[in-house]
Amino acid sequence: MSIRVFVACLFFLVVSVPTVGYSETLTLEEAVQIALSNHQRIRQAEELYSASSASANAAASDRLPSLDLAFSYDHLYDKPYQSIGGHPLSTSDEDRFHYQITLTQPLFTGFSLSARKKLAELDVDMARYDIQQARRKLALDVHIAALRLLQIQALQHLAKQQCTQLESHLHDVQAAFDQGMVPGNDRLKAEVALASAQQHLRTITSRVKLTRSSLNLLLRRPQQNSLTIVEPQTIQKPPLSLQQLTETALQQRPEVATARTAITAIGEKKNLVKSKNYPHVALVASYWRDGDNLSASHNTYSNEDNAAIGIHLDWNLFSGGADHARLAAVQHQQRAKRQALLELEDMIRLQIEDAFDQLDVAASNEKTAAKALEQARENHRLSVLQFHENLISTSDLLAAQTLLTRAEADLKTAHYGSLLAMAQLSYALGQDPLPETEVN
Repeated sequence: MSIRVFVACLFFLVVSVPTVGYSETLTLEEAVQIALSNHQRIRQAEELYSASSASANAAASDRLPSLDLAFSYDHLYDKPYQSIGGHPLSTSDEDRFHYQITLTQPLFTGFSLSARKKLAELDVDMARYDIQQARRKLALDVHIAALRLLQIQALQHLAKQQCTQLESHLHDVQAAFDQGMVPGNDRLKAEVALASAQQHLRTITSRVKLTRSSLNLLLRRPQQNSLTIVEPQTIQKPPLSLQQLTETALQQRPEVATARTAITAIGEKKNLVKSKNYPHVALVASYWRDGDNLSASHNTYSNEDNAAIGIHLDWNLFSGGADHARLAAVQHQQRAKRQALLELEDMIRLQIEDAFDQLDVAASNEKTAAKALEQARENHRLSVLQFHENLISTSDLLAAQTLLTRAEADLKTAHYGSLLAMAQLSYALGQDPLPETEVN
């Protein structure tokens, strides 16, 4: 085999074998879009919406005429007869074939058909709100997972830096110890500090892996895939008061729309229960054939075919108080739904207040952490100079290094805390994460 053929075969094998994972860089908005287009949570809500739409179509079709076809065949053991004047007279053959086609058009159902139609339409509305809620909740979950990944990766980077600095410090201490400039206790302290930092790095690395897997699952991708999230820009706090934000949330939250629609649906259920107090009237037209063969073309004892048209009326005059009890049950359900709406509105007010306050706290924490980091950096700079001049011990230098690392971590935590607080406020306001694709 020539070298060219070998290289071509090798290239084909490499290209044709799918890779287990791949690296990808996404913005936060791109990650949300991928999740909204792939996640089974959205697919489930959309399927339920389609089911509600189909039920609404069925409810609308109940007003249209229905056409039914019936067939029966009976074989009698004895030929039936009637006794007239003491003499038996046959009335039918042993084999009886019957065909019937019936057309039924509802004329009045006590408004039950219109109530069922409105109920089905309200179910469609609630299913649409459920899609909006599923989209919002999934987007929030993606925001939380992505921001946590960025935060933990930042802490991992700081932990790696700390290990590198402590390794360098241990090298310096070891050199000083070899020259008899520092006691052995300083070397042991440096070794213990490095071991602790390495242990912390391993813990952070494990958390990074788990958080990335969680985000990959939200994006419906293999857990092992390498994923990089672009650092998002800081979003400014909405220039609205707490009361304005609360009013906006009560207008935009799909849960509120669902609760209000549920109350309206209970009203239609009341109409459905009341419909049993009215007569139900339908126009019925039938055509049938009876005979002694499969085609019902021969009948010795009666006419082979016939037709009828008429009005059917059904009216339940007394049901033992069951209808009254059903109406009372629906009325209690409606009152319960109204109380649930009031509780939901109170919960939303509390969520808005909490998110509003958390955003202020996060912004203040970020400013405080930034100032503390400046001070920790200066303290560390001076401690390094003092250590090289043998003015402070290894313990003092390690304390300054630990203080600096903690200040850097606090700033990262405060920064991502601000982004997370903004995402939670957006969720509490009921804002759609991305322009929603119109549901057909």
